[in-house]
Amino acid sequence: MNNKKILFIATITIFLSMFLFHNIYNWFPNFLTASFFPVNESLFEHLKLMFTTQIIISLIIYLILKLKKIKFSNYLLGLLVSTIVTISLFFLIYLPIYNRFGENLFLTMSIYLITLIIGNIIFYLISKRKHEFLLNLISLVIISIISVILIYFTFNPLKNDFFFDSIEEIYGIKNQNTK
Repeated sequence: MNNKKILFIATITIFLSMFLFHNIYNWFPNFLTASFFPVNESLFEHLKLMFTTQIIISLIIYLILKLKKIKFSNYLLGLLVSTIVTISLFFLIYLPIYNRFGENLFLTMSIYLITLIIGNIIFYLISKRKHEFLLNLISLVIISIISVILIYFTFNPLKNDFFFDSIEEIYGIKNQNTK
């Protein structure tokens, strides 16, 4: 299987996993699921959902590729850059539309799929370059730091609109905070 097919499958798998990952904390409320999956409907928790979905599914795909002895150069670098590009583009496009017209699930999912495709195209281009050991190592460190920051803000959300769940009218985890 060539790398383009693998990236196509990865894109679809990441996109579909979002629907599953969106509800994991509700089904299994505990510290671990709260750390990696959304605990409310705030913009922050959806950013965390996009980040963790891309990272978790991409790491699973990486392990599968390793077992099948299929190599991607700069996997971690590509993963970091594509995830940041996907999330940044998504919010750059989504926020003005959301602020003007409100929530529209079909439009939101369409924007996410388009930005995910763009991010994965960037991943593909990075994976075609000469392997950069140091950049991949730095990428792993940055992914880890971002993960820790996301976990921290899940349990210690800032009191601003980005962290506010307007449906439940809460910040953070439902039974652990004040309005």
